[in-house]
Amino acid sequence: MIDPSFGRKKKKITITASPKGIHVAENALIRLGFESKLNFAKSQLLSRSTVTKFFKGEPIQLDSFKRICEALKLDWREIAGIIEQRQPKQLPTSSYSSPDSDEVVEQVQPEHRKVTVIDKQSQKIKAVITLEGDIDSVQNWKIIQSVIREHSGDTIQITDIKEGSIRLFVEGSPEDIELLVSRIKSGELKTVTGFPVKDVQILSESSDDETTESDKKWHLVRKIVNQRVEGRKLRGTDLSNADLSGANLIGANLSGADLSDADLSDANLSDANLIGADLSGADLSDANLVDANLIGADLSDADLSDANLSGAHLSRADLSRADLNRAYLSSAYLNRANLSAANLSAANLVDANLVDANLSAANLVDANLNHANLNRANLVDANLNHANLNRANLVDANLNHANLNHANLNRANLVDANLSAANLVDANLSDAILTDAILESTIVMDALFDGSIGLTEDMKRDLERRGAVFGDRPPVLSAR
Repeated sequence: MIDPSFGRKKKKITITASPKGIHVAENALIRLGFESKLNFAKSQLLSRSTVTKFFKGEPIQLDSFKRICEALKLDWREIAGIIEQRQPKQLPTSSYSSPDSDEVVEQVQPEHRKVTVIDKQSQKIKAVITLEGDIDSVQNWKIIQSVIREHSGDTIQITDIKEGSIRLFVEGSPEDIELLVSRIKSGELKTVTGFPVKDVQILSESSDDETTESDKKWHLVRKIVNQRVEGRKLRGTDLSNADLSGANLIGANLSGADLSDADLSDANLSDANLIGADLSGADLSDANLVDANLIGADLSDADLSDANLSGAHLSRADLSRADLNRAYLSSAYLNRANLSAANLSAANLVDANLVDANLSAANLVDANLNHANLNRANLVDANLNHANLNRANLVDANLNHANLNHANLNRANLVDANLSAANLVDANLSDAILTDAILESTIVMDALFDGSIGLTEDMKRDLERRGAVFGDRPPVLSAR
């Protein structure tokens, strides 16, 4: 039985680097000696697309954003523009006299990242504020911080943001934190930029460090990459944005896992359980997904070019806008799958089950759909130019405005199919079954209907007048 929660996509906190922050990050990349952004991505086990989005100023998940900034030795809040970027400051120094001169030499001490709940030197305390609302609707974290400061003090800073409604981790002086808590508890501060305040808690020293969950994630990614173990149990794990290219995941249980925007190119996922997994935006080019179970999976905007999905179970999967160029989908189960606007050019769909599939506006140029089952499929506005639909089952299929120019529909079953306004120029419909098919406004110039079944004599004459070819008889064109 499929867990119904798998079908519900979790809201994710995303954040964007400011233009100034991107400039600082670019300089840090050079300063730290990374030869390219690709090398940097590899070193941090991040997918290429995630790093590319960061430097383009596009939103990425917060944990990945923080990982990039930490690797570049930058404060993620400054790069996001939540707090003002500090001028290059002097790090703590210790002075000593050079034995060879009277000159005082200052030794720079490294700055360490704070991970404790209470900073013993500055006496900062941390608290978590829970706001009611959708994290995707938050436009400016800097404004939220300013509002919180107005009700407490200038020492308050947002240190982290997590799911669970909207959970803001803040730190500040004991006085400012206590004032903030008091005003929330008394009801004086009920909303923050329109978001109702649900709760506030001062964190104790025993509270888990907020980076623990993220650290576990990247430790697991490293383990998957370095240890080639089959049949891994990874149900429901968060592997989003990770670089898992070439990973051995044969027979792995990844049901309900978050693999969004992950790099799984060349990965071996044969026989893997990916029921309800989130693979949106993932790179699965050249991946081995033979007999994989992807029922109900989200593969929207994923790159599956040259991937092997033969025998894969993709029932009810979302493949909208996915790139399946040259993908091998022979005998795949795609019934009720959403393939709207997907690129299936030159894809192998021989014997594929596409019953009730949504292929509207899909690119199927040169696709091989020999003996495919497209019963009740939605092919409105689909491009099937030069596609092979030999013996395909297109009963009750909707091909309204579809481009079937030069398509091979030899012996195809088109009973009750809607071909209105479709382009059948130079198409081969010899021996096709066209009983009760709708051919109104269909462009049939030079289309071959030799041996087709189910057309009345009146329909044949009408098609001939519009340029269709029956047997060796030349088409009878209507007078202009």
